[in-house]
Amino acid sequence: MMLYDLHNKLYYQVFNSAQPKMTDSHQGRSWGYVKKLVNGKPIKFWLDYTWGRFMYFSYDEKWYRVEYLQANDKKQVSDLFNGALIDLILEGEELNLVRGTYENRRLLL
Repeated sequence: MMLYDLHNKLYYQVFNSAQPKMTDSHQGRSWGYVKKLVNGKPIKFWLDYTWGRFMYFSYDEKWYRVEYLQANDKKQVSDLFNGALIDLILEGEELNLVRGTYENRRLLL
């Protein structure tokens, strides 16, 4: 599965996941969320600010996780320091959840 950013024309790889344990005392984690539109529905994307690198969200009673820092296309290590990384926390206000993989993204257009 992938999230497609309608405004910036970017793809984010999505993985199936279980619901994260979001209690206050679980290993000292602190959780927060950002709201985004997924296929026209407002969805909360949960972030673990202490240990995590993933955002978790529930769509149609299934849980998914997506890395909030990603790079489209295969980048060199030096490219990552020149602004090639995409921050999903700040970007991607309007998203579509679509089937497929990042390698086959051109088939979805």
